[in-house]
Amino acid sequence: MSHYDLVIAQFRKPSAIAIILLLAGVALAANLPSATHRIVIGNEAYQVELATTPEERGRGLMYREHLDPRGGMLLVYRSPGNHRIWMKNVPIPLWVYWIDGNSEVIGARRLEPCTSDPCPVYAVDRPSLYVLELADGDHRLLPGNRIRGLDSLPP
Repeated sequence: MSHYDLVIAQFRKPSAIAIILLLAGVALAANLPSATHRIVIGNEAYQVELATTPEERGRGLMYREHLDPRGGMLLVYRSPGNHRIWMKNVPIPLWVYWIDGNSEVIGARRLEPCTSDPCPVYAVDRPSLYVLELADGDHRLLPGNRIRGLDSLPP
């Protein structure tokens, strides 16, 4: 076997590093939502990750150690309801907004990471269609405000 054949044979064998990189990529992809979407709050544009499946909504922002100041996650539900969240395994504080089908904020709350077991569960007293989770900061978003861009969400 020539030196050239030995080199080619090495590339045909899966290396441990290649396998690790492949598994890391699969794990990373499993933690990312399927899409992002642009919304507008006041005059500020945000690029938020969409969580549209029960699995994506259940995972939410677990294990995220950082969010962009104009980033977050929008939990999208099929129908209005008493959509509750918790901060289990979320190591950063968040601003959470419950939004109805008219794109109006119906509840807002700043939440700290959960340090107890079981973790508290949070909700509002009106049916929501979306729950928006944003990085801790001043988003100038209050109950009664409307968010632009929700009407153009993919079905």
